[in-house]
Amino acid sequence: MLNQLRGFARTVARILPAVVLVATACVAGGSPTASGVPAVSSVAPAAVGDGAGGTLLRDGAGLYPRAIRLQHSGAANGRILAEVVTFVGNGDGLGAIYESSDEGASFRQVGAVADPESADGQGLCCATLYELPRAVGDLPAGTLLWSASVGASDRPMSLRIWRSNDLGRTWSYLSDCADATNTRGLWEPEFSVAADGQLVCHYSDETDPAQNQKLMEVRSADGVHWTDRRATVTSDDSRHRPGMPIVRRLPNGSYFMTYEICALGGQYDCAVFSRTSRDGWNWGDPKDRGVQPRTADGKYFTHTPTIAWSANEGRRDGKLLLIGQILQNADGSVADGNGRTILVNSDNGTGPWYEIAAPVEVPNPYNNFCPNYSSPLLPSEDGRKVLEIASAWASDGECKAYFDTGSSVGTGDDAGVRDGATSSLTSAATALCLGIAVGTDHAGQGSCDATAVQRWQVSKLGEGSYAVRAAGDACLKIDGRVEPCDKGAGETWNLVNAGVGYYQLKADGRCLTADGSTARPGPITVQACDNNQHQVWKASLS
Repeated sequence: MLNQLRGFARTVARILPAVVLVATACVAGGSPTASGVPAVSSVAPAAVGDGAGGTLLRDGAGLYPRAIRLQHSGAANGRILAEVVTFVGNGDGLGAIYESSDEGASFRQVGAVADPESADGQGLCCATLYELPRAVGDLPAGTLLWSASVGASDRPMSLRIWRSNDLGRTWSYLSDCADATNTRGLWEPEFSVAADGQLVCHYSDETDPAQNQKLMEVRSADGVHWTDRRATVTSDDSRHRPGMPIVRRLPNGSYFMTYEICALGGQYDCAVFSRTSRDGWNWGDPKDRGVQPRTADGKYFTHTPTIAWSANEGRRDGKLLLIGQILQNADGSVADGNGRTILVNSDNGTGPWYEIAAPVEVPNPYNNFCPNYSSPLLPSEDGRKVLEIASAWASDGECKAYFDTGSSVGTGDDAGVRDGATSSLTSAATALCLGIAVGTDHAGQGSCDATAVQRWQVSKLGEGSYAVRAAGDACLKIDGRVEPCDKGAGETWNLVNAGVGYYQLKADGRCLTADGSTARPGPITVQACDNNQHQVWKASLS
């Protein structure tokens, strides 16, 4: 414990020791234990690094970043607001508010939430920022809400809510959505508006003596009076710690939640899970762990997830972008893309996910309250780019926030393809491999087994165009058949990078498509390109 406090002291050297204790609330693995000691024990005693890619948001501590795009604020719509927890003076916790009017290319501070209950070392952690999409009671659409865990060093704790009606310039206290009944913790508030129009506050709760931690929700018709408090995720094992809920409403009217569950042990300790709700209030059996998002080859995130909905070039359902602190391989080892990967899904979160490059590269994030901890993602309005804010240890020992914007659709060319490379082609949607359907001359999909029938070689024909060859000098034709190669236009494919090791195979405006699902695979077809992940293929072509 002492070494952990010393480690954080390098981040906020001007802060009182009591505030150092508060800052350990933002430890990897979710919320701290009731005593303030991290739930997991791999926080580095000396945390000094070289920061992260991108641009520094503020010259000083910047913890637990958040970002939103204004959509219900009239002439200000389109502006981006960002927030980080920081500390000033005599250990005063602040929610520092920043604004960008150039799509996240630059930010300037425009306000701060200075809750007196977080001053003088009383503690502040895990803030959220939210714009009301519709009126709630007397709060008009466009009202900004800010909430955080207050009082970690001066228990009992509260989740206090502040409001702003001038684009984050000034703030006034509104209410508490939760107050601890003992000295255990309340963490990580998150807002959504349910289908019935009520404001919902989601949070992590340690105050139940029978449960180490669980996820809770409570709702309000006016933002002031809160009712119907109940659990959304819990466990039969009292040691488990569901935490860090994030909720997004999808265009089909459903709601999508991500969270972590810590204390599971083994390679899935603090693994990321998801669940859905038809109305934003009823989330199914709280003891059901949910679904673990994975790629076709089994990669998954552990610790501190955030989720964002993005447009997807005209597709009504759009796509989901997911990030977590640590990316792990199917066997639990740390993946090569750790600290520089986002997972994408265009099927409303069902089925496999696929990888794209994260805009902010955080070097080797690990189980610690700073590097790549709860990094928010904010897609552009057209869905082709994504802004990320991520924290990382700087060379001066402070935990600072960095931001950058990158593509969410890959490079759009044949980057990563080497002439003559041989690889399997695995559907990003079905996790099945492209092969030749038994007894036919047509491409099909089946369980990946590394046999010759599932190996394909790319041979360059021109700028960005390739023949895709099977065994025995046969080629994949643009009608989906596999026939002898003839070097004609009917076997010319454009390989278009759609992510990290993922490609679309395009010909005459149509794309190679894997229909169906893992459990119920359909035929391989060639259809009009529509940016669905059924038209995205994983391949090792470098």
